[in-house]
Amino acid sequence: MFYTSKKLMGMPVVSLADGHQLGRIKRLLIDHQQMAIAAFTVDRKGWFKEQPVIPYSHVKSVGSHAVTVDEAAAVVKLSSLPELEALAKHPLPLLGARVITEEGTVLGVVEDFRFDPQDGKIHYLDVKAGLLQGARSLETAQIIICGRDALIARAGAEEALQKPGGLLSINWQDACKNAGKTLDSAGGIPRKVGETVNRYWRRLPFGQKKDDGPPPGQDS
Repeated sequence: MFYTSKKLMGMPVVSLADGHQLGRIKRLLIDHQQMAIAAFTVDRKGWFKEQPVIPYSHVKSVGSHAVTVDEAAAVVKLSSLPELEALAKHPLPLLGARVITEEGTVLGVVEDFRFDPQDGKIHYLDVKAGLLQGARSLETAQIIICGRDALIARAGAEEALQKPGGLLSINWQDACKNAGKTLDSAGGIPRKVGETVNRYWRRLPFGQKKDDGPPPGQDS
């Protein structure tokens, strides 16, 4: 089961040792080389001179309502981990990044990503191409370069796009076609309803034309 990055944002982090809430997730630090969540910063109450951070390796579990760690010591200073500090100071965009294939085809913009809560590995990017199109998932194995201005995908990666599992993804053209099929399969019911309304309209005084005969059911 994969989780979305948006699910993590703002989620409380709780220590299993004493049940204290250590803060809420504020920012994700992404290791693009490993394509994984390396850590996340937390928004803690009080005044802190340095940004507190929790390496993903310290995460015990990601639940529906909270992230748990073994103890409060999981929260460390960002400056104590140079590799994470580098990711924080020089981040490469992932959310909001454009995805372009080697052949120059723009697949869309990364709207979200899906990761394994066990190790933080990112497996899918949810890519959206337009307002009227639902997001499609692209395996991160298709990404070969993570640049500052774009993510470069393998040639032909557009053929690997798929609907995100567990999400309702609507394509309006397909929706309209399906709606038409539903009406066709109704056995002419909409047409009969229309005919009934027309007959009722013609029975009303203002619904008759001057050259109309008497309403149905009346003698002239």
